[in-house]
This record gives sequence, C-alpha cells and structure tokens, in this order.
Amino acid sequence: MRIGFLIYGDINTISGGYLYDRKLIEYCEKQGDEVSIISLCRENYFQSVVSKPLAGFINARDYDVIIEDELAYPSLHRINNTLKKQVPVITLVHLFHSFSMQPGYINWLYQIFEKKYLSTVDGLILNSKSTYDQARQLMGEKLARHVIAYPAGDNFDQKTSENTQTPIYNHKDTLNILYIGNVIKQKGLHVLLRSLTLLDKNSFKLTITGNTDMEPGYTQSIQNLIQTNQLSNQVEFTGQLPVETLPETYNKHHVMVLPSQNEAFGIVYLEAMQFGLPVIGTTSGGAKEIIQHGINGYLVNPEDAKMIAQYIQHWIDEPETVSTMGDNARRSYHQHPTWDNTGQNIREFILSCLRGTGKHHG
Repeated sequence: MRIGFLIYGDINTISGGYLYDRKLIEYCEKQGDEVSIISLCRENYFQSVVSKPLAGFINARDYDVIIEDELAYPSLHRINNTLKKQVPVITLVHLFHSFSMQPGYINWLYQIFEKKYLSTVDGLILNSKSTYDQARQLMGEKLARHVIAYPAGDNFDQKTSENTQTPIYNHKDTLNILYIGNVIKQKGLHVLLRSLTLLDKNSFKLTITGNTDMEPGYTQSIQNLIQTNQLSNQVEFTGQLPVETLPETYNKHHVMVLPSQNEAFGIVYLEAMQFGLPVIGTTSGGAKEIIQHGINGYLVNPEDAKMIAQYIQHWIDEPETVSTMGDNARRSYHQHPTWDNTGQNIREFILSCLRGTGKHHG
C-alpha cells in the first residue's frame, strides 16, 4: 500500500500528536507499506485558510491513500474534494481547534472551517472517545466512517520500567512532583503553580520538563508567578529533554501533574503510569479515559487550583496512598493497548476504506 502522509512541519517535532504520527508510520512500514511524508509549511491561521489551494503540489495518483494530520486542515479544506476524486482521504485527528479555550468568536470561526474540512474526508482516525464526541458535535449524522484508536504508552523498553523502582515516598521526604509538557497556557502549568502556593513550601519539589520557547509571554508569566510567590527554591526547569533520558526523569519523581485545559488524550499520563506514578489531570478532554479518579490518580476541573492543592496535600499527609495509587497506575498501563495494537487497528480501518471507496490504485 502506498500512503501519502500529510503533515505540517517536521515529523520529528516533540509532541504527543507527532509521536502518534511517527508510530503509525513505523507500523505501516513494518507491514511493507511505502509511506511518503508530505510536509507543508505552517502559515498564519488566516493566511492558511485563504491561501491558494495546493492540489497541484500533491500528485494523488502516486498514492493508494492519503492520510492527513488534521492539524493541517487550514491548508487542506479547499483541496480535498479534488484529491478524493482519485484516492481515499483519511484524516487523523489529535485535537480539534473548535474546542480550545478561546474567545467564543474564535471558536465559532474554527468550527466553520473544521466542519467544512471534515465534510471533505472519506474517513476519520480519532485518538479518543472524547475526540469522537467532539467530531459528532461538529458533524452529527454526517460524520464520515471512523475508528477510535487510542495512543499507547509503550514508548520505552519494558525492562526500563520493570527493572527500576519508583522512589518510595514517606513523611520524612519532600514530595517530588513532575510536570512534563510544553510550557504553554493550554497545559495549565499556571494552575499547578497556583495550587502549590497553598501548600507548605518545605513539603514538595516541582520539576518542569518541556519546551519553554513556544509561548515566550506565557513562560515569562510563569517565571513571574514563581518569583512573586517565592517558589524559586522549590521549582526546577530542565527544558526539553532527550527522549532517552525521560525514564530516569520519571524514576526520580513520586507523582505527575498535568492540569491541561483540553488534553485530547495525554500520552504522558500513560508514560508516567508505566513508571508507577499516580497522576492528576482534568475532566476536560481524554484524560478521564486514562485516569480512574481515586484509583490511579485524580481528576479535577480545569483551572481548579484549590482542588489540586487538596489532592497533593492528601498525598503528603498519607504517603501510603502514593504507593497504592502508583501500583494501580502500573496495572492501568499494562491494560492499555500497545502501539502495535493501535497500528493494526488503524491499518485495518485504512484497508476497509480502500475497499469501500473503490479508489485503490494497486
């Protein structure tokens, strides 16, 4: 099968969405498929939606199917009707812009173009039940054929986590908290920091691991928040770490907190669970499909710093809950699909789309 895989920018970009793309490409290539990455330059959003169509840039006859990362929809909503006359066009959806926490008129504009884009595809690959629910809200009964294919957490050698022991937390220790994610507003680092201002400063340490260059203004506001509340001695920035060093990072911490405003799924929750870390996420998005409240972590409403503080304080006051939840987290990780499971699920869906549309060239 010849697959054209269309993305914005560099496939090696560090994010959960691009990791998903890479894992799918790797799986298809292991099955003997030929995958060609078609990289588009990301422009300003409004430039993209009105720019000249790219149909001449993509020779659909070179492929049996085109898979599009939905992130690139601003550049694609006007060309898919041309492309899909020749080959099936399938979109891979990580996160809808339409449900981001933006002013209402901006989300309304996003919805116009995302709905138009979704009406031009033959099928959808959705990364969670939450993403499916959003797709259904956008398209209703007009939603094209689709499959829900969860991301996996097996990004590290299984022996790496099995042969290491998460540090045991007790009353004499400070609670080592890990935030792992890009330093952008959507990830909710400001909420976590506000929660920590409600706690005894001697009871915790926070490590912030992720790219600090994506939203410079937001990063500066985070630095100001830390300084204003005299948290500099409790907070460490590591920057974006090489993937091979992440197991060591997970193993140095007791818990992981990522209070995103809208996390479509949250691969890092699963990664943390592989290493026995209980986690805190929010009820918005796909985190609730991973986190079992009170069992392997906690769920809070977005922006609820007070509740995050209460749960962290509970861990501090009752260290045995960290250990119990950590054991449950490992079990949750082992019950989750692997990347091979996910790849097989998607590939079977792609083949069914080929059979269903009758546009296969091979």
